[in-house]
Amino acid sequence: MDNLGLLIEYKVPHYFNSVITKYNTEEFINQTYFDRAKELGSNAVSFTFVEDRSDVNFSLLPDRQTMVKVCESILGYMKTHTSPQIMIPAQYFEQIIEHGRGMFEECGVWKSIFVNGNGTVMVPCWKFNSPENTYNLLEKSVEEIWSAPQWDIARTCHDCQVLGCIWYSSQPITTFAQNYMKGLRKMISQQKPEFAEELV
Repeated sequence: MDNLGLLIEYKVPHYFNSVITKYNTEEFINQTYFDRAKELGSNAVSFTFVEDRSDVNFSLLPDRQTMVKVCESILGYMKTHTSPQIMIPAQYFEQIIEHGRGMFEECGVWKSIFVNGNGTVMVPCWKFNSPENTYNLLEKSVEEIWSAPQWDIARTCHDCQVLGCIWYSSQPITTFAQNYMKGLRKMISQQKPEFAEELV
């Protein structure tokens, strides 16, 4: 908290990246999360639901009804507030309400490589953790890992239902463009209120 206080004191821009679990849904439903973020000097927030891992025997994901309440509250906040700016596009929450999950055609996990602490990379991701899907950066070049045949798994895998980074990386460019333009309009209207009507 001391470091956070220094960010506020010296007016260093910062944002909060949070995970929504069954243990913190109420602060999103009653919107106190946003009040707290503003109190802590954040002008932007990013959050998505937790994705339950297949390699553990417990769930952190809220039940469906609670997830819908969270999504509806966040969407409501988006429509009535400009600060803090919500960095995740509305489509993510709309899709969860309508379909119970985020929607995408092809998993975008192939757009990045996640390196474990021991130098290994699981291709295409941790859900396919097996010796034949594990490559070591100490033994293989990045080019060799990028050429691994297991990346083809990502073309048809839709296992991740609400994992934000996968949803975001799997979206068409129009999703990014719309969110970028919306955020840009908000920033301009905050800095130059006289232009607000022209930007609608």
